[in-house]
Amino acid sequence: MRVVVMAGLALVFFAGIWAYWSYRETLPRQAAGTLKLAEREGAALSYYVSGNGPLVIMIPSLGRAASDFNELAGALNGAGFRTAAIDPRGMGKSSGAEAEGLTLHDLAKDIDTIAHEEAPGEKIFVLGHAFGNRVARTYASDFPENVKGTLLLAAGGKVPIAPRIRKALGRSFYVFAPDFWRRPEVKLAFFADGNTVPDYWMSGWNWKTAKLQVAATQSTPAKEWWQGGSAPLLIIQAMQDTIAPPEHTSVLLKEEFGSRITVAEIENAGHALLPEQPEKIAEAAIRFLREKDSAP
Repeated sequence: MRVVVMAGLALVFFAGIWAYWSYRETLPRQAAGTLKLAEREGAALSYYVSGNGPLVIMIPSLGRAASDFNELAGALNGAGFRTAAIDPRGMGKSSGAEAEGLTLHDLAKDIDTIAHEEAPGEKIFVLGHAFGNRVARTYASDFPENVKGTLLLAAGGKVPIAPRIRKALGRSFYVFAPDFWRRPEVKLAFFADGNTVPDYWMSGWNWKTAKLQVAATQSTPAKEWWQGGSAPLLIIQAMQDTIAPPEHTSVLLKEEFGSRITVAEIENAGHALLPEQPEKIAEAAIRFLREKDSAP
């Protein structure tokens, strides 16, 4: 009897430790800016606004939060642009991750709700990182009259990911796993050789949000969003990206859409991109934003 009780207590103890570490590692770092809330069909949409000037809405990667854009938002603010970095459904104060049957078009409507809150009647820029590039392109396709330009970082989505890299991507969400095992998986999927995985990229992974996003992608044919509307497109291409390599992303887009596409090639960067080369990314983004904001 005593053995059974002790085994039960041990099980409860380790389950508690697992739950604690899972919760702790799911929490992203604090996002920069002023927290705001919008509402669409019963779902709360949280986002962080900073700066003044033309609006740039920023959509993060799979299962990731608005805070991934902290450094880029600061650079854009300093260049005279206002940013709204969103927490996708299930992240931060955003709700609605439990909704079923959503497509990328529904997630684009979330972006449109925020755009109307922050810049009613104005054209905006939309920026998407990794999974967020799908939502950005869907928004630009569904609401072309609202978009001055679209900026895409790690712009994959059409060509399947190599099996070993896909496995590493999935393991990035294993927040219960020990750091010494999981960090190499995060690095393999997201970071170029020689680059360090920052601690905030070991946290902030939300499987519930990612599950919704994967389902929305699977429910939306690529042909409905791949073109990304009609506005100019900037592709910020990480040259060591193993999930969205140049031949599957910027090369394809340039071949298909020609002069509408501007490509900024970033060396020594993988799929994470933002924490690897923040200054080069900001430089390319600001150059594009200034050019397209002044265009007639």
